[in-house]
Amino acid sequence: MNKRQFYLPLFWKFTIAIILIVFVFGGVNAYLIFQNVQKSLEKESEKRAIDIGKSLADQVVTPLLFEDYVGVQKILDGAKQLDSTVIYAFITDKNQDLISSSSDFGVSLNLIKANKLTQPSRSKVLLIDLFKKKEHKIIRDIAWPILEGELGTVRIGISEERINKDIINTISRFWMMVGVFLIVGIIGAFSFSYFITKPIKKIQNAADNLELNSLSEAGIPKIEIRKKLLGKIPIFFRARDEIDLLTEKFNDMGFRLAEAYKELKEAETKLIQSEKLATIGTVSAGLAHEINNPISGIKNCLRRMNNDPLNVEQNKKYLALMNQASKRIETVIKNLLNYSRLEDIKFEKVNIKEQIENALLLLAYRFELNRIIITKDIPFKKKFVFGSKTHLEQVIVNLLVNSIDAIEASPENNSYTISISLIEENEFIKLTINDSGVGIHEKELGKIFEPFYTTKATGKGTGLGLSIIYNIVNSHNGKITVKSKVGVGTTTYVFLPKFKGI
Repeated sequence: MNKRQFYLPLFWKFTIAIILIVFVFGGVNAYLIFQNVQKSLEKESEKRAIDIGKSLADQVVTPLLFEDYVGVQKILDGAKQLDSTVIYAFITDKNQDLISSSSDFGVSLNLIKANKLTQPSRSKVLLIDLFKKKEHKIIRDIAWPILEGELGTVRIGISEERINKDIINTISRFWMMVGVFLIVGIIGAFSFSYFITKPIKKIQNAADNLELNSLSEAGIPKIEIRKKLLGKIPIFFRARDEIDLLTEKFNDMGFRLAEAYKELKEAETKLIQSEKLATIGTVSAGLAHEINNPISGIKNCLRRMNNDPLNVEQNKKYLALMNQASKRIETVIKNLLNYSRLEDIKFEKVNIKEQIENALLLLAYRFELNRIIITKDIPFKKKFVFGSKTHLEQVIVNLLVNSIDAIEASPENNSYTISISLIEENEFIKLTINDSGVGIHEKELGKIFEPFYTTKATGKGTGLGLSIIYNIVNSHNGKITVKSKVGVGTTTYVFLPKFKGI
C-alpha cells in the first residue's frame, strides 16, 4: 500500500514543532499559574477580609455598648472608604436584625441571611453571588462575632473582581511572554532552517546540474559552505557538524564519480574499438577482394606494356587504368584506416550521406558475395547532422552487417534486399535500414540492446554490436528503434539531431 506523501520545507516543520511545543507547555503552565495565583490571591483576600472584620468588631464594641449608632455608622463608612474592594459593611444584632450599614446597594434580607454564624463565637467566610446584575458578581463575605456574639455580628463584603483582574493580568502577561517566545522561536526556526537548507540546496543544485559528459571538461563540482555569514561577513571560527560531513562526502563522491566516469569512457572506447576490429574481421575477405582485383588489373597492364613497350597509345590507356586501380586501392585503404582509427567522440558537422557511402564501400564484397540488392532512397541534397564521423559510420556498418547476417541465415528462396532511406523528420534526420532477413521474435526485441545478447548462431557475433550502437546514438542525443517480423525482415530507425549551425 502506497503512502500519501507531500513536500513540506524544513522551515515549516520547525515552525509547526515550535508552535506545538510552545502552546502545549504554555497551556500547561498557564493552567498551573492560574491555579497557584488564584489560590494565593484567594488566601490573601480571605486574610484581608478577616483582618478587616476583626478590626471592625473590636472598634464597634464601645459605641454599641453606649448605643452610639452614629459612631458605629462612622466606623463602617470609614472602613468602606479606606478600602475600595469593600462592597458593604453592616452590623446585625443577635436576632439578625440590621443595626447599621454602609453599602451602595442597600442591605437586603437575603444578604443578611446569606452568611449566618452557626457558632456565635466563631467567624465564618464564604463566597456569595447576590449581585448578578451589578458590577460585582462574586463577593467574599466575612461574618465576625462582636464580643463573642453577645453584641451581634459584623459583616464585610470584599469584591473578588480585583482577584479576577489580577489573575487575568498575570495570565495575559504570561501569554504575551509566550507570544514573544513564539516569535523568537519562529525567527530561530527560520534561521536554523536557513543554515541547514542552504548547504543542502547547494548540494541539490550541484546534483541537478551534474552532467556526466562534461565532468572531464568542467572538472569536479566542489561545494563550499559557511565561508561567510549571510554571504558577506567572513566566518573565522565555527564548529563542524553533520552538514559539513555531508558536503565533504558529496565532494568526495563527485571526485570518485569523475574518476569512475573517466574509466567507463576509456572502457567504452576500448569496447567500441574491439567491436570495430571484430567488424573488420567479418569484412576482411571483402577488403582483400577489393584490393586484389585492382592489383590484378595493374599486373595485367604491366605485363601488356612489357610485351609492347613502344606502343604509346596502348601504354597511355594502360597507365590510365593503372591510375584508376591505384586510386581504388587508396580509397579502400583510406576508408579502412578511418573506420579502424581509435577516436574519442568529437561532435562536428557531418554529411551523413558520406558515412553511408563509406559503409557501403567497406561491405561491397559481402553484398556481392551474398547477391544482395541494395536500394537507396537518399536525396541528392546533403543531409548534415551534429555528430562524430567515425562513430556514426560504425553505427551504419554494424547495422548493415546485422542485415547481411540476417539475410545469410534466411531460406534460399528469399529475396535478398537491403533498402536504405534518409529523410528529415522534425528536428531529426531519420535513417531507415530495412532488410529481408530472418527477422527477430517479438519477445526478443526488448533484449536486443542488452550487452552480450545475440540472436545469431554461436561464433557469428559478440552480442555487443547493438549495445554499442545504442550508446553511440544516445550520446548523440538521438534515438533508435527496431521493428521486426520473423520470416519477413527487420527495419531499424535511427534518429539523429540535425546540424543547426553555430
